Amino acid sequence: MYYTKLAISGLLLLFSAGCTTTQPTIQEPDNKRDELSAKSTKIELSVYTKALIALNNNELDKAHKLFTKMSQLQPDIAGSWANLALISVKKAQYQEAQNFVKMALQKNPKMVQALNLMASLEQRKGNIIAAKSLYQEALTYNPNYSLAHYNLALIYDIYLQDIPNAISHYQLYLENTKNKDKQTREWLAGLQATMENQ
Repeated sequence: MYYTKLAISGLLLLFSAGCTTTQPTIQEPDNKRDELSAKSTKIELSVYTKALIALNNNELDKAHKLFTKMSQLQPDIAGSWANLALISVKKAQYQEAQNFVKMALQKNPKMVQALNLMASLEQRKGNIIAAKSLYQEALTYNPNYSLAHYNLALIYDIYLQDIPNAISHYQLYLENTKNKDKQTREWLAGLQATMENQ
């Protein structure tokens, strides 16, 4: 659920078509180039939108096909690679996910969604310290990234037994999600009560 929200809310592409102003006699080739660029942008945006909808609807094979096409149309855009990684995680194809997320981070080393996904893959392999470091790195690029706060809180809480840091990150997670997660609010209250009784 969190990863689906991540895919829909965090990963948007920005496209732009070039605009030029020249003399009318020279403008014809520029107009054709602009028309091709605008058409290409519309196609790419359409493919990307369809891919996000398929991913949101859990149509993983369709989403995979569309994000693969998008990665061919725009190979330097990290979002398609990160979404391919997410699809691979949903299919329990973790090595493939690792490869895709590495590609996303090569394209954009500061992409917090990809860092968060890489961290979760490391955590899954039992590399807790590496996962912690990746979650922290994501937060250096976006201090309000709620998923990284939540996942870092879990690392501190469950694996490292560092309750003060866990509380801090649970609080930041809840602040960034406007306290909508009742289960986490209740868990946090329990942790805070435990700390007060010590």
